[in-house]
Amino acid sequence: MTGSGRYPYVGALAALGALVAVYLAGTQAVHFAPEGTQVATWWPAAGISVSLLVLAGRPRWPVLTLGIALAITAANITGGRALEVSVAFGLANAAEALVAGLVLTYGSRRARFESLDDFLRLVGASIAGAAVVATGGALTVAELLGGDFFDTWRYVWASHAASTLVIVPVALTLGRKAHDRRLAELAIQATALLAVTLLVFAPQQHLAIAFAPLPLLVWASLRLGVRALTWELLGTSVLVTGLTAAGHGPFAANVANGVSTVSGAGAMAQLWLLSAALMSLPLTLTVEQRGQLLDAVTAREELFRRNFTKSLTGMLLLKPQRERLEIVDANEAALRLIGEETGRLVGRYLDRVVDQPALVRSAAQEILDGHRDGWTAQLGLVDRPRIRVDVSVSLISGGDDPVLAAQMLDVTAEHHARARIEAAEQLTSATLDTAACIIMVADMSGTVVRVNAATCGLTGFSEDQILGRPVWETIVPAYRVSLVKEIFSSPDGAAVPGSREADVARADGGLLRVVWNNNIVFDDDGRAAYVVMTGIDVTAERTAAGLIDHLLRASNTTALVGIDHLGCISLFNSGASALLGWDPDEVVGMPFTDLLDPDELEARTAGSAWPGTFAALVESVGDQGETPVQDWTWLAATGARPTVSMTLSVAADAPAARNGFLCVGRDVTEQRHSQAMLITALETERRAVERLRKLDAAKDEFVSTVSHELRTPVTSIIGYTELLTDGSIVKPDPAQLPLFDTIARNGERLITICNDLLMIGELESGGVEMARETVDLSDLMKYAEASLVQLARGRHLGLDVDEPTEATVVLGDRMQLERVLENLLSNAVKFTEDGGEVTVRLTRTDTEARLTVGDTGIGIPDEEQAGLFQKFFRSSTAQAKAIQGAGLGLSIVSGIVSGHGGRVAVRSAHQEGTEITVVLPLHRT
Repeated sequence: MTGSGRYPYVGALAALGALVAVYLAGTQAVHFAPEGTQVATWWPAAGISVSLLVLAGRPRWPVLTLGIALAITAANITGGRALEVSVAFGLANAAEALVAGLVLTYGSRRARFESLDDFLRLVGASIAGAAVVATGGALTVAELLGGDFFDTWRYVWASHAASTLVIVPVALTLGRKAHDRRLAELAIQATALLAVTLLVFAPQQHLAIAFAPLPLLVWASLRLGVRALTWELLGTSVLVTGLTAAGHGPFAANVANGVSTVSGAGAMAQLWLLSAALMSLPLTLTVEQRGQLLDAVTAREELFRRNFTKSLTGMLLLKPQRERLEIVDANEAALRLIGEETGRLVGRYLDRVVDQPALVRSAAQEILDGHRDGWTAQLGLVDRPRIRVDVSVSLISGGDDPVLAAQMLDVTAEHHARARIEAAEQLTSATLDTAACIIMVADMSGTVVRVNAATCGLTGFSEDQILGRPVWETIVPAYRVSLVKEIFSSPDGAAVPGSREADVARADGGLLRVVWNNNIVFDDDGRAAYVVMTGIDVTAERTAAGLIDHLLRASNTTALVGIDHLGCISLFNSGASALLGWDPDEVVGMPFTDLLDPDELEARTAGSAWPGTFAALVESVGDQGETPVQDWTWLAATGARPTVSMTLSVAADAPAARNGFLCVGRDVTEQRHSQAMLITALETERRAVERLRKLDAAKDEFVSTVSHELRTPVTSIIGYTELLTDGSIVKPDPAQLPLFDTIARNGERLITICNDLLMIGELESGGVEMARETVDLSDLMKYAEASLVQLARGRHLGLDVDEPTEATVVLGDRMQLERVLENLLSNAVKFTEDGGEVTVRLTRTDTEARLTVGDTGIGIPDEEQAGLFQKFFRSSTAQAKAIQGAGLGLSIVSGIVSGHGGRVAVRSAHQEGTEITVVLPLHRT
């Protein structure tokens, strides 16, 4: 069982100890219950139970809840209560712990007793849990013991709520650091609290001074921290409850005077404890949070001071004096920039440092009045008139004593350079801006370097949106981007056409039809430098001609509806008739909105001044010339309601004269239905794939974990088997030696399987780092010959190792390549029956080395060879003959060879042997 967040791990032994504590606390509470009562004065087992569930975590709650029920039942039986009463109390206590635990762990963050929110959750948990157990306990007492339901409910609720409210904070603060620097104060305060509590609840003490310990608990809340307070509350609770149960103190005095019952005195003590906790716990949390906030503010102030002092930008700290800003501090960069010493600069007003005092005072007043967040301007310095600085003023703290900061950056060089450029461009700008046509200048890569005012006016793009960007990213429609890029692909401008008519994209999404004339400007060396593009807008002329042509050539599958300026239908083509079933003579003159679903029209034009009308419908046309394409529900003559993809565009013979509108619609009912079905199917498939991926990852993690966990105990088994075999501990009986050999052999086999599983996992995750060294495969043939002799010991097999005469060098990991060879040889020997033959050959070409291991064994059926290199694959022939193996060897071979940039080839057939070839690239020196 584990906790989460900052809580320590709660192991099985700790949980068992907590359950024992629940039992002991319950037994003592029942034992010391006042005579003649059915309930205990205090029930600390409740707080311990809730703490156990909160610290353990929800996955272990079912077992722990059962344990709590059994512990409480046993405690009641030990205390002398009947079995049925004990069981009822046990179940009620378990339900209380579960409800309180759910409240404390609700949501993504469980209560940690670090804030007032945690305290409120604790109070809620105490109230809810106590109400559950009080109801169960009162019913039990009333039904089984004949007691009073309401009195029992009050007593049980008070004892359990006090227990949870006092004990759970102690558990939640375990491991939290105490205030070590206040140990002396803690000792004095704790001693005073103990003395006052003993005095107030002393024998024969009947004065109503139960309030006396409370100021000492407030002392702990304010000075000693959460952890000290929670422990003091717990100690005070035990002391007050014990003394009251023994008949001492002011609450027990009411019993002696006949004012209340013994149980009533206990309930009064618990209510006193609830009051003490409700008073002190939120207070100490507030104090602790305030301290943390103060530390954070102090740290931020220190960081600000370091940044201020070391900043390379000139910075001033300012305080307002009426409408002026007084300099109260300056960093070194600001002193160098202004040319003053600290003593002479501090105390001056900012408007006396820069050359525009009225502007500074006005901006400062607007910032202080809250009309603006900050202010930036380029100004000159009074004492250094040739210097220009960017000044940025902002408010860094408000309130009654506001503080502002000013940042100053030297931009003198940029200012003078800009002045020269502006003077040079003034004449050119005046010329270009007087032209009514589009004029753009671009370099040979297509980046715009100049535009005139007419370009911005016609296209709707601002100058900033066009300058410095390629032509095709602003005014070029998407369908012409590739063509325009090709025009600027030639450095000498050979691909730039002299004249052309093309569409131009507007900022609002509309299009202009423009006739372009282009010229190339050459530099002094005769190289193409710029392209000057001049365009004349012919949109109006082309629109009038294009509308008529569009109407005449419209397809019967497209609905075209002409609408006059009053919103009535003036044109209804054959496509519209086929879609809606209306004859053109029937609908001409009818309001266009009668074709649309009225509820849909009302909903989509609700924000208009004329909802549900044609005027509201065409509001979205605006200056763009057409509405966005949108699906609408139309009303057919047959009663059908097709879904139509529709757009409304302006039909005009001049840009400023609208004569009507044209509606273009296309039936997309079936298409939208198919799209919805496709989206649903794709989402279903995505979820299925995601589930399979998670299952595969969980399987790999499980196999890796099991392999790790198995390898350690199996290694120990083999080690101890060797000790038993060689007689290091005791001389073995000769009859035992074959048994020891069997244990060791099977242990080694299990370790090999574990290693293979781990190797597979590392290969799949990319965790295997292959060495990059030169390896002569000819040397591996000697290793192959020795391995074959060892593997074939006791078998009748023919072994043939063909060693090459020249070096065959590859770049790779020698140990991993030996593992590849060992796996192939092991398979060949294992799957070849006695009397067969195993061969090993190494050949080479100009670029590749080919290592082939063949056998005359049982072979692999053709239909099963596709899964040969998958994990855990075993052929049906191997399974039928019960040949041992985990099916991992060839998977490892494939992974290692792939990591070396090679490949594996297989040639086999059922009962005809197998030949596996590893192909690796040769190393080129």
